[in-house]
Amino acid sequence: MRSYLQLAPPINKQCLMIFLALLLGSTAVLAHAEPSVPYMPTWQARHYLERLVDEAGLKITTTHWPLPASAVQNALDDLPSDLSPSLAESKAFVSAELRKLYQHGNVDAQLRNRAEAPVGFGENYTPGSSVKLSSAATQFGPDGLPIAARVGLRVEQNPDSLQTNFSGGLGSNSRTQARLDDTALVAEISGFNVQAFAHQNWWGPGWQSSLINSNNIPPWMGVGIQRSEVKPSESKWLSWMGAWSFEGFMAQAQDPTMVANQPNTYFMGSRLTLKPWSWAEIGFTRDEQMTGTAHQMLSTTFAVGNTQGAQQDVNGTSNGVAGYDVKLSCPKGMHCATYFQWMGEDASGQSHLPNQFMTLGGAEWWSDSGRHRLFTEFMQTYTHSLPWNDYHYVGIGYRNGSYPQGFTNGGRWIGSSFGGDARVLTVGWLDAEASRTLKLYSGETSTALGSYNPDTNATGNLIGPHGRLLGFGVQQSFQWNAWAITPEFSYIHLADGQSVGINRTTDIRAGVTLSRALGD
Repeated sequence: MRSYLQLAPPINKQCLMIFLALLLGSTAVLAHAEPSVPYMPTWQARHYLERLVDEAGLKITTTHWPLPASAVQNALDDLPSDLSPSLAESKAFVSAELRKLYQHGNVDAQLRNRAEAPVGFGENYTPGSSVKLSSAATQFGPDGLPIAARVGLRVEQNPDSLQTNFSGGLGSNSRTQARLDDTALVAEISGFNVQAFAHQNWWGPGWQSSLINSNNIPPWMGVGIQRSEVKPSESKWLSWMGAWSFEGFMAQAQDPTMVANQPNTYFMGSRLTLKPWSWAEIGFTRDEQMTGTAHQMLSTTFAVGNTQGAQQDVNGTSNGVAGYDVKLSCPKGMHCATYFQWMGEDASGQSHLPNQFMTLGGAEWWSDSGRHRLFTEFMQTYTHSLPWNDYHYVGIGYRNGSYPQGFTNGGRWIGSSFGGDARVLTVGWLDAEASRTLKLYSGETSTALGSYNPDTNATGNLIGPHGRLLGFGVQQSFQWNAWAITPEFSYIHLADGQSVGINRTTDIRAGVTLSRALGD
Protein backbone atom coordinates (compact mmCIF):
# COMPACT_ATOMS: atom_id res chain seq x y z
CA MET A 1 0.00 0.00 0.00
CA ARG A 2 2.91 2.32 -0.59
CA SER A 3 1.44 3.70 -3.79
CA TYR A 4 -1.64 5.45 -5.12
CA LEU A 5 -3.98 3.40 -7.24
CA GLN A 6 -5.84 4.47 -10.35
CA LEU A 7 -8.77 3.00 -12.23
CA ALA A 8 -7.87 0.30 -14.71
CA PRO A 9 -10.81 0.22 -17.19
CA PRO A 10 -10.13 -3.26 -18.65
CA ILE A 11 -10.17 -4.83 -15.19
CA ASN A 12 -13.28 -2.88 -14.25
CA LYS A 13 -15.12 -4.26 -17.30
CA GLN A 14 -14.08 -7.80 -16.44
CA CYS A 15 -15.41 -7.41 -12.89
CA LEU A 16 -18.66 -5.98 -14.26
CA MET A 17 -19.06 -8.98 -16.58
CA ILE A 18 -18.44 -11.39 -13.68
CA PHE A 19 -21.09 -9.65 -11.59
CA LEU A 20 -23.61 -9.69 -14.45
CA ALA A 21 -22.98 -13.41 -14.95
CA LEU A 22 -23.59 -14.05 -11.25
CA LEU A 23 -26.74 -11.95 -11.36
CA LEU A 24 -28.16 -13.69 -14.43
CA GLY A 25 -27.25 -17.10 -13.08
CA SER A 26 -29.03 -16.37 -9.80
CA THR A 27 -32.15 -14.68 -11.12
CA ALA A 28 -33.91 -17.73 -12.52
CA VAL A 29 -33.52 -19.71 -9.33
CA LEU A 30 -34.05 -17.04 -6.67
CA ALA A 31 -36.67 -14.75 -8.19
CA HIS A 32 -39.06 -15.39 -5.29
CA ALA A 33 -36.58 -15.32 -2.42
CA GLU A 34 -37.39 -13.06 0.51
CA PRO A 35 -34.97 -10.61 2.11
CA SER A 36 -33.39 -11.39 5.45
CA VAL A 37 -31.09 -9.54 7.80
CA PRO A 38 -27.39 -10.47 7.96
CA TYR A 39 -26.40 -13.17 10.45
CA MET A 40 -23.04 -13.11 12.23
CA PRO A 41 -22.75 -16.34 14.25
CA THR A 42 -21.20 -16.57 17.68
CA TRP A 43 -17.92 -18.47 17.71
CA GLN A 44 -19.81 -21.50 19.06
CA ALA A 45 -22.31 -21.41 16.17
CA ARG A 46 -19.51 -21.01 13.63
CA HIS A 47 -17.78 -24.04 15.16
CA TYR A 48 -20.96 -26.10 14.80
CA LEU A 49 -21.62 -24.84 11.26
CA GLU A 50 -18.12 -25.81 10.13
CA ARG A 51 -18.66 -29.25 11.64
CA LEU A 52 -21.96 -29.64 9.78
CA VAL A 53 -20.29 -28.62 6.52
CA ASP A 54 -17.45 -31.12 6.91
CA GLU A 55 -19.39 -34.05 8.39
CA ALA A 56 -22.99 -33.64 7.20
CA GLY A 57 -22.57 -31.91 3.84
CA LEU A 58 -24.20 -28.60 4.81
CA LYS A 59 -24.28 -26.42 1.67
CA ILE A 60 -22.92 -23.10 2.88
CA THR A 61 -19.63 -21.23 2.94
CA THR A 62 -17.99 -20.65 6.32
CA THR A 63 -15.22 -18.14 5.54
CA HIS A 64 -17.51 -15.22 4.66
CA TRP A 65 -19.52 -13.55 7.43
CA PRO A 66 -22.14 -12.28 7.87
CA LEU A 67 -24.44 -14.29 5.60
CA PRO A 68 -28.18 -13.76 5.11
CA ALA A 69 -29.96 -15.43 8.01
CA SER A 70 -32.52 -17.11 5.76
CA ALA A 71 -29.74 -18.53 3.57
CA VAL A 72 -28.20 -20.29 6.56
CA GLN A 73 -31.59 -21.55 7.76
CA ASN A 74 -32.53 -22.85 4.29
CA ALA A 75 -29.28 -24.79 4.11
CA LEU A 76 -29.94 -26.27 7.57
CA ASP A 77 -33.44 -27.30 6.45
CA ASP A 78 -31.91 -29.23 3.54
CA LEU A 79 -29.83 -31.45 5.82
CA PRO A 80 -30.91 -35.11 6.01
CA SER A 81 -33.15 -36.13 8.88
CA ASP A 82 -30.97 -39.06 9.95
CA LEU A 83 -28.11 -37.05 11.43
CA SER A 84 -26.13 -38.58 14.26
CA PRO A 85 -27.14 -37.35 17.73
CA SER A 86 -24.10 -35.07 18.05
CA LEU A 87 -24.62 -33.56 14.57
CA ALA A 88 -28.31 -33.07 15.35
CA GLU A 89 -27.27 -31.16 18.48
CA SER A 90 -24.99 -28.96 16.35
CA LYS A 91 -27.87 -28.21 13.99
CA ALA A 92 -30.19 -27.50 16.92
CA PHE A 93 -27.74 -25.00 18.45
CA VAL A 94 -27.51 -22.95 15.25
CA SER A 95 -31.26 -23.15 14.62
CA ALA A 96 -31.90 -21.86 18.15
CA GLU A 97 -29.53 -18.95 17.56
CA LEU A 98 -31.36 -18.08 14.33
CA ARG A 99 -34.77 -18.28 16.05
CA LYS A 100 -33.51 -15.94 18.73
CA LEU A 101 -32.52 -13.47 16.00
CA TYR A 102 -36.12 -13.34 14.76
CA GLN A 103 -38.01 -13.70 18.04
CA HIS A 104 -36.06 -11.69 20.60
CA GLY A 105 -34.03 -8.58 21.01
CA ASN A 106 -30.79 -8.78 22.96
CA VAL A 107 -28.76 -6.79 25.45
CA ASP A 108 -24.99 -7.15 25.96
CA ALA A 109 -23.20 -5.24 28.71
CA GLN A 110 -19.44 -5.66 28.83
CA LEU A 111 -17.55 -4.29 31.83
CA ARG A 112 -13.77 -4.10 31.33
CA ASN A 113 -10.82 -2.15 32.57
CA ARG A 114 -9.21 0.03 29.89
CA ALA A 115 -6.66 -2.33 28.33
CA GLU A 116 -5.83 -3.76 24.91
CA ALA A 117 -5.83 -7.43 23.82
CA PRO A 118 -5.85 -9.45 20.57
CA VAL A 119 -9.27 -9.69 18.92
CA GLY A 120 -10.34 -12.93 17.24
CA PHE A 121 -13.54 -14.11 15.60
CA GLY A 122 -16.63 -13.26 17.65
CA GLU A 123 -14.73 -11.17 20.22
CA ASN A 124 -15.47 -7.63 21.37
CA TYR A 125 -12.96 -5.10 20.03
CA THR A 126 -13.61 -2.35 22.61
CA PRO A 127 -10.61 -1.86 24.96
CA GLY A 128 -12.98 -0.91 27.75
CA SER A 129 -16.68 -1.12 28.57
CA SER A 130 -19.61 -1.15 26.18
CA VAL A 131 -23.37 -1.70 26.07
CA LYS A 132 -25.30 -2.92 23.03
CA LEU A 133 -29.09 -3.18 22.55
CA SER A 134 -30.46 -5.03 19.53
CA SER A 135 -34.04 -5.56 18.38
CA ALA A 136 -35.47 -8.74 16.92
CA ALA A 137 -35.45 -8.98 13.13
CA THR A 138 -38.75 -8.11 11.47
CA GLN A 139 -40.30 -7.75 8.03
CA PHE A 140 -42.69 -5.15 6.64
CA GLY A 141 -43.76 -3.49 3.40
CA PRO A 142 -45.85 -4.51 0.39
CA ASP A 143 -46.01 -8.11 -0.83
CA GLY A 144 -44.19 -7.17 -4.00
CA LEU A 145 -41.20 -5.67 -2.19
CA PRO A 146 -40.96 -6.77 1.45
CA ILE A 147 -38.28 -5.20 3.65
CA ALA A 148 -36.34 -7.03 6.37
CA ALA A 149 -35.06 -4.87 9.21
CA ARG A 150 -33.26 -4.89 12.51
CA VAL A 151 -32.06 -2.02 14.73
CA GLY A 152 -29.22 -1.98 17.23
CA LEU A 153 -27.42 0.71 19.23
CA ARG A 154 -23.97 0.52 20.81
CA VAL A 155 -22.49 2.88 23.42
CA GLU A 156 -18.84 2.32 24.28
CA GLN A 157 -15.66 3.86 25.57
CA ASN A 158 -13.36 5.20 22.85
CA PRO A 159 -12.04 2.16 20.91
CA ASP A 160 -8.76 3.84 19.88
CA SER A 161 -6.36 2.71 22.60
CA LEU A 162 -3.61 5.11 21.40
CA GLN A 163 -5.75 8.27 21.49
CA THR A 164 -4.74 10.86 24.10
CA ASN A 165 -6.67 13.99 23.02
CA PHE A 166 -10.44 13.91 23.32
CA SER A 167 -13.39 16.16 22.52
CA GLY A 168 -16.85 16.38 24.03
CA GLY A 169 -20.02 14.73 22.78
CA LEU A 170 -20.29 11.24 21.30
CA GLY A 171 -18.23 11.62 18.10
CA SER A 172 -15.13 9.83 16.82
CA ASN A 173 -12.81 11.95 19.00
CA SER A 174 -14.82 11.67 22.23
CA ARG A 175 -14.19 9.53 25.30
CA THR A 176 -17.61 7.89 24.93
CA GLN A 177 -19.06 7.01 21.55
CA ALA A 178 -22.49 5.95 20.31
CA ARG A 179 -23.12 4.20 17.01
CA LEU A 180 -25.49 1.86 15.25
CA ASP A 181 -24.61 -1.83 15.41
CA ASP A 182 -26.39 -5.01 14.27
CA THR A 183 -28.63 -2.79 12.16
CA ALA A 184 -29.94 -3.55 8.68
CA LEU A 185 -32.58 -2.52 6.16
CA VAL A 186 -32.77 -5.13 3.40
CA ALA A 187 -34.73 -5.57 0.16
CA GLU A 188 -34.38 -8.59 -2.14
CA ILE A 189 -34.08 -7.99 -5.89
CA SER A 190 -33.41 -10.77 -8.41
CA GLY A 191 -31.57 -13.06 -6.05
CA PHE A 192 -29.56 -10.37 -4.26
CA ASN A 193 -30.13 -8.53 -0.99
CA VAL A 194 -29.78 -4.77 -1.40
CA GLN A 195 -29.02 -3.45 2.06
CA ALA A 196 -28.10 -0.53 4.25
CA PHE A 197 -26.36 -1.77 7.37
CA ALA A 198 -24.21 -1.25 10.43
CA HIS A 199 -22.30 -4.43 11.24
CA GLN A 200 -18.89 -6.08 11.35
CA ASN A 201 -17.48 -8.53 8.82
CA TRP A 202 -15.14 -11.49 8.99
CA TRP A 203 -13.62 -12.42 5.64
CA GLY A 204 -11.28 -15.37 5.72
CA PRO A 205 -10.78 -18.85 7.20
CA GLY A 206 -8.82 -17.83 10.32
CA TRP A 207 -10.04 -18.04 13.89
CA GLN A 208 -7.68 -15.45 15.40
CA SER A 209 -7.00 -13.17 12.42
CA SER A 210 -8.43 -12.08 9.12
CA LEU A 211 -5.84 -10.23 7.07
CA ILE A 212 -8.42 -8.08 5.30
CA ASN A 213 -11.68 -7.57 7.25
CA SER A 214 -11.88 -8.62 10.89
CA ASN A 215 -13.78 -8.09 14.15
CA ASN A 216 -11.08 -5.70 15.44
CA ILE A 217 -12.98 -2.58 14.31
CA PRO A 218 -16.24 -0.75 15.01
CA PRO A 219 -19.14 -1.80 12.76
CA TRP A 220 -19.11 -0.57 9.19
CA MET A 221 -22.00 1.76 8.35
CA GLY A 222 -22.67 1.39 4.65
CA VAL A 223 -24.71 0.15 1.72
CA GLY A 224 -24.20 -2.90 -0.43
CA ILE A 225 -25.46 -6.04 -2.12
CA GLN A 226 -25.14 -9.71 -1.18
CA ARG A 227 -26.42 -12.91 -2.71
CA SER A 228 -29.61 -13.83 -0.87
CA GLU A 229 -28.82 -17.57 -0.86
CA VAL A 230 -25.64 -19.56 -0.28
CA LYS A 231 -26.47 -23.07 -1.50
CA PRO A 232 -25.45 -24.12 -5.04
CA SER A 233 -27.13 -22.56 -8.05
CA GLU A 234 -29.31 -24.65 -10.33
CA SER A 235 -28.03 -22.64 -13.29
CA LYS A 236 -25.84 -24.69 -15.63
CA TRP A 237 -23.48 -21.72 -15.78
CA LEU A 238 -22.90 -21.52 -12.03
CA SER A 239 -23.59 -24.98 -10.62
CA TRP A 240 -19.88 -25.86 -10.78
CA MET A 241 -19.23 -23.28 -8.03
CA GLY A 242 -21.02 -25.34 -5.39
CA ALA A 243 -22.18 -23.31 -2.40
CA TRP A 244 -21.23 -19.69 -3.03
CA SER A 245 -21.70 -16.13 -1.85
CA PHE A 246 -20.95 -12.74 -3.36
CA GLU A 247 -20.93 -9.40 -1.55
CA GLY A 248 -19.96 -5.84 -2.36
CA PHE A 249 -20.36 -2.78 -0.14
CA MET A 250 -19.31 0.81 0.44
CA ALA A 251 -18.94 2.38 3.90
CA GLN A 252 -17.43 5.47 5.49
CA ALA A 253 -14.57 5.06 7.96
CA GLN A 254 -15.03 6.52 11.46
CA ASP A 255 -11.42 7.37 12.23
CA PRO A 256 -10.50 9.95 14.88
CA THR A 257 -8.37 12.88 13.80
CA MET A 258 -4.73 11.75 13.97
CA VAL A 259 -2.88 14.26 11.77
CA ALA A 260 -3.51 17.65 10.21
CA ASN A 261 -5.40 17.61 6.89
CA GLN A 262 -6.30 13.95 7.38
CA PRO A 263 -8.50 12.82 4.46
CA ASN A 264 -11.98 11.48 5.10
CA THR A 265 -11.98 7.96 3.74
CA TYR A 266 -14.51 5.56 2.36
CA PHE A 267 -14.09 1.82 2.27
CA MET A 268 -15.17 -0.46 -0.53
CA GLY A 269 -15.11 -4.21 -0.15
CA SER A 270 -16.02 -7.09 -2.45
CA ARG A 271 -15.75 -10.83 -1.88
CA LEU A 272 -16.64 -13.94 -3.86
CA THR A 273 -16.58 -17.20 -1.89
CA LEU A 274 -17.22 -20.59 -3.47
CA LYS A 275 -17.02 -24.26 -2.55
CA PRO A 276 -16.55 -26.17 -5.84
CA TRP A 277 -15.61 -29.38 -4.02
CA SER A 278 -16.76 -30.74 -0.68
CA TRP A 279 -13.20 -30.51 0.63
CA ALA A 280 -12.24 -27.04 -0.66
CA GLU A 281 -13.54 -23.51 -0.07
CA ILE A 282 -11.96 -20.62 -1.98
CA GLY A 283 -12.29 -16.86 -1.47
CA PHE A 284 -11.39 -13.87 -3.64
CA THR A 285 -11.39 -10.53 -1.83
CA ARG A 286 -10.65 -6.90 -2.54
CA ASP A 287 -10.82 -3.99 -0.09
CA GLU A 288 -10.12 -0.40 -0.99
CA GLN A 289 -9.70 2.88 0.86
CA MET A 290 -10.92 5.82 -1.18
CA THR A 291 -11.50 9.53 -1.08
CA GLY A 292 -12.85 11.95 -3.66
CA THR A 293 -16.22 12.51 -5.30
CA ALA A 294 -19.00 9.95 -5.26
CA HIS A 295 -18.55 9.41 -9.00
CA GLN A 296 -14.86 8.68 -8.60
CA MET A 297 -15.47 6.23 -5.77
CA LEU A 298 -18.32 4.38 -7.44
CA SER A 299 -16.43 4.09 -10.72
CA THR A 300 -13.56 2.30 -8.97
CA THR A 301 -15.55 0.00 -6.71
CA PHE A 302 -14.25 -3.26 -8.15
CA ALA A 303 -11.23 -1.93 -10.02
CA VAL A 304 -7.67 -3.09 -9.63
CA GLY A 305 -5.24 -0.21 -9.88
CA ASN A 306 -1.97 0.80 -11.41
CA THR A 307 0.96 2.29 -9.50
CA GLN A 308 1.24 6.06 -9.83
CA GLY A 309 3.62 8.66 -8.53
CA ALA A 310 3.40 9.71 -4.91
CA GLN A 311 2.93 13.38 -5.85
CA GLN A 312 -0.56 12.77 -7.21
CA ASP A 313 -3.31 14.70 -5.40
CA VAL A 314 -5.14 12.70 -2.75
CA ASN A 315 -8.62 13.48 -4.14
CA GLY A 316 -9.84 10.61 -6.27
CA THR A 317 -7.04 8.26 -5.22
CA SER A 318 -7.33 4.91 -3.55
CA ASN A 319 -5.33 2.19 -1.86
CA GLY A 320 -6.16 -1.46 -2.14
CA VAL A 321 -5.58 -4.74 -0.37
CA ALA A 322 -6.62 -7.81 -2.33
CA GLY A 323 -5.96 -11.50 -2.48
CA TYR A 324 -7.09 -15.05 -1.96
CA ASP A 325 -7.81 -17.62 0.71
CA VAL A 326 -8.47 -21.35 0.74
CA LYS A 327 -9.67 -23.87 3.29
CA LEU A 328 -8.93 -27.57 2.69
CA SER A 329 -10.72 -30.23 4.72
CA CYS A 330 -9.23 -33.60 5.60
CA PRO A 331 -10.96 -36.82 4.47
CA LYS A 332 -14.16 -37.54 6.37
CA GLY A 333 -13.62 -39.07 9.77
CA MET A 334 -10.30 -37.32 10.41
CA HIS A 335 -11.97 -34.14 11.80
CA CYS A 336 -9.30 -31.70 10.62
CA ALA A 337 -8.65 -28.94 8.11
CA THR A 338 -5.92 -26.56 7.03
CA TYR A 339 -6.32 -23.04 5.72
CA PHE A 340 -4.34 -20.23 4.12
CA GLN A 341 -4.85 -16.55 3.32
CA TRP A 342 -2.68 -14.39 1.06
CA MET A 343 -3.39 -10.66 0.87
CA GLY A 344 -1.43 -8.33 -1.39
CA GLU A 345 -0.70 -4.85 -0.13
CA ASP A 346 -0.61 -3.51 -3.71
CA ALA A 347 -2.80 -4.64 -6.59
CA SER A 348 -0.19 -3.21 -8.93
CA GLY A 349 2.48 -4.41 -11.30
CA GLN A 350 2.48 -5.80 -14.82
CA SER A 351 -0.37 -8.26 -14.24
CA HIS A 352 -2.59 -5.86 -12.24
CA LEU A 353 -2.92 -8.69 -9.72
CA PRO A 354 -2.24 -8.63 -5.97
CA ASN A 355 1.39 -8.99 -4.96
CA GLN A 356 3.66 -8.11 -2.01
CA PHE A 357 1.70 -10.67 0.00
CA MET A 358 1.00 -10.80 3.70
CA THR A 359 0.26 -14.38 4.72
CA LEU A 360 -1.71 -16.48 7.19
CA GLY A 361 -1.74 -20.23 7.63
CA GLY A 362 -3.51 -22.48 10.09
CA ALA A 363 -4.56 -25.99 10.98
CA GLU A 364 -7.51 -27.11 13.08
CA TRP A 365 -8.89 -30.31 14.61
CA TRP A 366 -12.19 -31.00 16.33
CA SER A 367 -13.32 -33.87 18.50
CA ASP A 368 -15.64 -36.63 17.35
CA SER A 369 -18.28 -35.43 19.80
CA GLY A 370 -18.12 -31.90 18.38
CA ARG A 371 -17.37 -30.34 21.75
CA HIS A 372 -13.73 -29.31 21.28
CA ARG A 373 -11.80 -27.51 18.55
CA LEU A 374 -8.05 -26.92 18.60
CA PHE A 375 -6.32 -24.59 16.17
CA THR A 376 -2.88 -23.22 15.51
CA GLU A 377 -2.51 -20.14 13.33
CA PHE A 378 0.55 -18.23 12.12
CA MET A 379 0.18 -14.82 10.50
CA GLN A 380 2.66 -12.38 8.96
CA THR A 381 1.73 -8.83 8.02
CA TYR A 382 5.14 -8.05 6.64
CA THR A 383 4.76 -7.68 2.90
CA HIS A 384 6.74 -10.12 0.73
CA SER A 385 6.21 -12.81 3.38
CA LEU A 386 5.81 -15.80 1.07
CA PRO A 387 8.30 -18.60 1.85
CA TRP A 388 10.44 -17.83 -1.19
CA ASN A 389 10.70 -14.09 -0.52
CA ASP A 390 14.23 -13.19 0.58
CA TYR A 391 13.36 -9.99 2.46
CA HIS A 392 10.41 -8.80 4.54
CA TYR A 393 9.81 -5.09 3.97
CA VAL A 394 9.15 -3.01 7.09
CA GLY A 395 6.84 0.00 7.19
CA ILE A 396 4.45 -1.12 4.44
CA GLY A 397 1.96 -3.54 6.01
CA TYR A 398 -1.45 -1.80 6.39
CA ARG A 399 0.15 1.62 5.75
CA ASN A 400 0.39 3.91 2.73
CA GLY A 401 1.29 7.38 1.57
CA SER A 402 -2.23 8.53 0.76
CA TYR A 403 -3.86 7.85 4.12
CA PRO A 404 -1.64 8.59 7.14
CA GLN A 405 -4.17 6.96 9.49
CA GLY A 406 -3.33 3.62 7.85
CA PHE A 407 -5.69 0.77 6.99
CA THR A 408 -8.01 1.55 9.91
CA ASN A 409 -11.57 2.20 11.00
CA GLY A 410 -12.17 3.93 14.31
CA GLY A 411 -8.40 4.14 14.74
CA ARG A 412 -8.19 0.32 14.76
CA TRP A 413 -6.62 -2.09 12.27
CA ILE A 414 -9.16 -3.34 9.73
CA GLY A 415 -7.17 -6.55 9.25
CA SER A 416 -5.37 -8.51 11.95
CA SER A 417 -5.49 -6.96 15.42
CA PHE A 418 -1.74 -7.63 15.69
CA GLY A 419 -1.21 -4.77 13.22
CA GLY A 420 1.26 -4.18 10.41
CA ASP A 421 4.73 -5.73 10.29
CA ALA A 422 3.75 -8.48 12.72
CA ARG A 423 4.61 -12.16 12.94
CA VAL A 424 2.52 -14.00 15.55
CA LEU A 425 1.66 -17.62 16.33
CA THR A 426 -1.66 -18.30 18.08
CA VAL A 427 -2.62 -21.65 19.62
CA GLY A 428 -6.26 -21.89 20.63
CA TRP A 429 -8.66 -24.28 22.35
CA LEU A 430 -12.42 -23.82 21.95
CA ASP A 431 -14.79 -25.79 24.18
CA ALA A 432 -18.20 -25.19 22.64
CA GLU A 433 -20.18 -27.09 25.27
CA ALA A 434 -18.69 -25.09 28.16
CA SER A 435 -18.44 -21.85 26.10
CA ARG A 436 -14.77 -21.71 27.07
CA THR A 437 -11.78 -20.40 25.10
CA LEU A 438 -8.06 -20.41 25.83
CA LYS A 439 -5.51 -18.79 23.53
CA LEU A 440 -1.72 -18.46 23.69
CA TYR A 441 0.19 -15.84 21.68
CA SER A 442 3.86 -15.61 20.75
CA GLY A 443 5.59 -13.44 18.16
CA GLU A 444 6.57 -9.87 17.39
CA THR A 445 5.04 -6.70 16.00
CA SER A 446 6.50 -3.41 14.83
CA THR A 447 3.30 -1.53 15.63
CA ALA A 448 1.03 -1.29 18.64
CA LEU A 449 -1.59 -3.94 19.25
CA GLY A 450 -5.16 -3.19 18.16
CA SER A 451 -4.80 0.47 17.16
CA TYR A 452 -2.53 2.65 15.02
CA ASN A 453 -1.37 6.25 15.23
CA PRO A 454 1.33 7.59 12.87
CA ASP A 455 2.65 9.93 15.57
CA THR A 456 3.56 7.04 17.88
CA ASN A 457 3.94 3.92 15.75
CA ALA A 458 5.11 4.96 12.29
CA THR A 459 8.30 3.44 10.93
CA GLY A 460 11.23 5.46 12.25
CA ASN A 461 9.04 6.80 15.05
CA LEU A 462 8.34 3.68 17.10
CA ILE A 463 7.45 5.28 20.41
CA GLY A 464 4.46 3.13 21.36
CA PRO A 465 4.48 -0.50 22.50
CA HIS A 466 6.04 -2.92 20.00
CA GLY A 467 8.62 -5.68 19.71
CA ARG A 468 8.56 -9.21 21.10
CA LEU A 469 5.00 -10.25 22.04
CA LEU A 470 3.90 -12.88 24.56
CA GLY A 471 0.51 -13.41 26.12
CA PHE A 472 -2.64 -15.41 26.69
CA GLY A 473 -6.38 -14.93 26.99
CA VAL A 474 -9.11 -17.02 28.60
CA GLN A 475 -12.88 -16.69 28.98
CA GLN A 476 -15.86 -18.88 29.89
CA SER A 477 -19.62 -18.39 29.95
CA PHE A 478 -22.01 -19.45 32.72
CA GLN A 479 -25.79 -19.41 32.67
CA TRP A 480 -27.71 -17.77 35.53
CA ASN A 481 -31.47 -17.69 34.98
CA ALA A 482 -31.93 -15.75 31.71
CA TRP A 483 -28.43 -14.25 31.81
CA ALA A 484 -25.25 -15.51 30.19
CA ILE A 485 -22.30 -14.34 32.31
CA THR A 486 -18.87 -14.43 30.67
CA PRO A 487 -15.80 -13.49 32.74
CA GLU A 488 -12.52 -12.96 30.87
CA PHE A 489 -8.86 -12.41 31.63
CA SER A 490 -5.91 -11.67 29.35
CA TYR A 491 -2.24 -10.77 29.64
CA ILE A 492 -0.10 -9.28 26.85
CA HIS A 493 3.51 -8.09 27.06
CA LEU A 494 5.40 -6.15 24.39
CA ALA A 495 9.12 -5.88 25.02
CA ASP A 496 9.91 -2.46 23.52
CA GLY A 497 8.60 1.10 23.41
CA GLN A 498 6.57 2.96 25.99
CA SER A 499 2.91 3.03 26.93
CA VAL A 500 0.73 5.52 25.03
CA GLY A 501 -2.84 6.21 26.11
CA ILE A 502 -4.23 2.91 27.36
CA ASN A 503 -2.03 0.90 24.97
CA ARG A 504 0.63 -0.39 27.35
CA THR A 505 3.78 -2.46 27.07
CA THR A 506 2.18 -4.79 29.61
CA ASP A 507 -1.61 -5.03 29.34
CA ILE A 508 -3.60 -6.97 31.92
CA ARG A 509 -7.31 -7.04 31.18
CA ALA A 510 -10.16 -8.41 33.28
CA GLY A 511 -13.84 -8.09 32.60
CA VAL A 512 -17.25 -9.67 32.48
CA THR A 513 -19.99 -9.65 29.85
CA LEU A 514 -23.68 -9.93 30.80
CA SER A 515 -26.03 -10.99 28.00
CA ARG A 516 -29.69 -11.91 27.79
CA ALA A 517 -32.52 -12.09 25.31
CA LEU A 518 -35.24 -9.44 25.57
CA GLY A 519 -38.91 -10.34 25.56
CA ASP A 520 -38.63 -13.72 27.31
